Amino acid sequence: MKHPGPFRPEPRPPEFDLLSVIVPLVTMAVGIALGLYCLHDGGRIGDELYVAAMAFVIAVPAGIIVAVDIEQQARRDARTRSNEVPPPFDIHRVWPPEGASRPDGETGGEGSRLGQRKP
Repeated sequence: MKHPGPFRPEPRPPEFDLLSVIVPLVTMAVGIALGLYCLHDGGRIGDELYVAAMAFVIAVPAGIIVAVDIEQQARRDARTRSNEVPPPFDIHRVWPPEGASRPDGETGGEGSRLGQRKP
């Protein structure tokens, strides 16, 4: 059977542009806000309903934009964390260094191993 060739990683997905979400949401919010203003100015809706509707029209796109930005930041952080090297499996044997003081007042070394009884 012939070897298929060298293995190549899959290409990364294209970067998501936050501006492609912001512009349509802001345009939609401005259009709805102008419509609500015209209805309020014409006397079709009252003051309380106008204020509540405007708060909703502003809060929903703002929440979507913030959520998309948080998701992008989490993906960027995950990419940077993926390059980290995990600690060795026997880190409890080498950390803390011999003679180093701990927050609980003990010093590192043989006397402070887990599982040993304190007098």
